[in-house]
Amino acid sequence: MNRHRLTAELVMMVTVLLMGSSYPFAKEVLATMSPLLYSGSRYVIAGLFLFAALAVLRQPVALPRRDWLPIGLLSIVGVAAFQAFWGLGMARTAPSIGSIVMTTTTAFSAILASLAGRRLSALGWLGIAIAFAGVVIVVNNSLGRITLALDNVSGALFWLLSAFLWALYVERCAPYNARLGTLRVFAWTSLIGSLLLTLLATGIDSFGEFGRLSGHQWAYWLYTAIFPVGVAFLGLSFGFERLGISRVMVYMYLIPVAAVALAALFFGDPLTPARVLGGLIVLLGVILTRVALDRAARLR
Repeated sequence: MNRHRLTAELVMMVTVLLMGSSYPFAKEVLATMSPLLYSGSRYVIAGLFLFAALAVLRQPVALPRRDWLPIGLLSIVGVAAFQAFWGLGMARTAPSIGSIVMTTTTAFSAILASLAGRRLSALGWLGIAIAFAGVVIVVNNSLGRITLALDNVSGALFWLLSAFLWALYVERCAPYNARLGTLRVFAWTSLIGSLLLTLLATGIDSFGEFGRLSGHQWAYWLYTAIFPVGVAFLGLSFGFERLGISRVMVYMYLIPVAAVALAALFFGDPLTPARVLGGLIVLLGVILTRVALDRAARLR
């Protein structure tokens, strides 16, 4: 393995840890702050961080006028709505549940591809079915009886909506990423979407919630604004350039592993047999779906 590839592999390992860490740290902040205000405000900081990165890297910042409307719509879908449901899901469930359910993004990507006319093989549909069966086990959190709690069910629905919106955002972003650059698109959508979500939150919540945060909650809020979003996205961009999309997607399967481990080790999130088994089933389904998508792409 050459030095450049090794560096990219190490960057992706750190990126996975950063992205996985957002789940347990966010849960700690949400013990005091409302989910919409938390999700919106942290992405404002993340958006500003990404614009600073654009400046440091001397990449173009301005958007062509013809892209204002589509970027605005992507901001609503991929940041405002996505992060609203992400926060609402996190407020209702354990971090481990959220991190596992979010991996169904790949399944939703496959469904969107099928709706767009790109034929999905039987293996892909099998993977989707397996992934969602695993989600049911994770949410039920028992291998011997039905124990579906209302908060877990509603939380899981919010997570599934988040996964769908993220898959939709990634698919619709592709032509703009190719023409404008991934970092510029993500910076603009992050800032616009977060400002819209924060504006919505102020009509429901109060900025006084910031005054009720403890010292460590302030640190967690700032951490989740910069590292799991801003720094991690720079890591993803680096990985895409040097390893390719397929290799980076393999690392994405490790995000729930990192999230579950960190939540269990440092925040006392119980690691039950049902969550472990259900998580493994979800990952199996996601991997099968990813394999089917890659095969379909090679045949085009």
